[in-house]
Amino acid sequence: MSLDFIVPGKTFLAGEYLALSGGPALIFASKPVFELKVVRIGDSVSTKSLRTHLHPDSPAGLFLKIHQDYFSQYSLQFSDSYHGLGGFGASTSQFLSLYALWLFQHQPTLEMEPLLDYRHLLLEYEKVAWKGIGQKPSGADLIGQLKGALTFFDKNQGLISVKSWPFQDLDFILAHTGNKVATHEHLKNLVEFSTNDLLKAFCVIQDAFQTVNSSQFVTGIHGYAAALEKLNFTCDSTLNLLGKIRKLAGVRAAKGCGALGADVILIVCDPAKTNELRSSLSSLNMISLTSANEVSAGLQIKGSL
Repeated sequence: MSLDFIVPGKTFLAGEYLALSGGPALIFASKPVFELKVVRIGDSVSTKSLRTHLHPDSPAGLFLKIHQDYFSQYSLQFSDSYHGLGGFGASTSQFLSLYALWLFQHQPTLEMEPLLDYRHLLLEYEKVAWKGIGQKPSGADLIGQLKGALTFFDKNQGLISVKSWPFQDLDFILAHTGNKVATHEHLKNLVEFSTNDLLKAFCVIQDAFQTVNSSQFVTGIHGYAAALEKLNFTCDSTLNLLGKIRKLAGVRAAKGCGALGADVILIVCDPAKTNELRSSLSSLNMISLTSANEVSAGLQIKGSL
């Protein structure tokens, strides 16, 4: 018998950097997914299969070490459908899976929603994800992976709202650049910055969802990308790619996602042009991984022990 913890990939469509101060963020939960397979094998467990995927100083690695006595009763195997590509939440999926397994001792059923309180989740994550240097990670991506679909999360307001994609005349592609910025290292050196322009653009995006106004959504993504660039929060390699992508037929807006926009680029486009754009992105040596119709549910727990 085994227990499977299934966690979606994640991308900040907007709200990266805003979320660092507890502000609002919009996180897209996508396929393919990550999976932690758990088998109870008594006292002679080996966690080698999981450790091959975990850095010992990662949040999940540190959480595993702190609670080693509990995890020692399980064989753990982590699967990464993104095959090591950064930017889609492998690290946070590992932590969320282990956290849910840790809670399993208190309520060994699949109905764990009452225990998965986001405040406690974020507190436990902060203990192992931040060493008191620089900006602490927001954990907003964890909430997106927990809840699934398109999650609006505002920590300061205590608000979580899960949405479906409302714009029938728009699609989007999430494409990997092949580059990588280590988020935790970036946050160590991040100084205080103004969030005014970011927040103004985010409010346009949020209002667009409420009114199902696709033109307003495009305007908001343009505005958020411009605010990131003004703050120097978009790396040079992504700026170069964005310049090329925005000239492609069917592209309505584009922005880098996550730390310095390095790993993943969001391309909002006309649905009729999606397949053509995938080919164009391939010619730019980018990997098109997911789109609006590849949305995923949040954390799922299947099987039994």
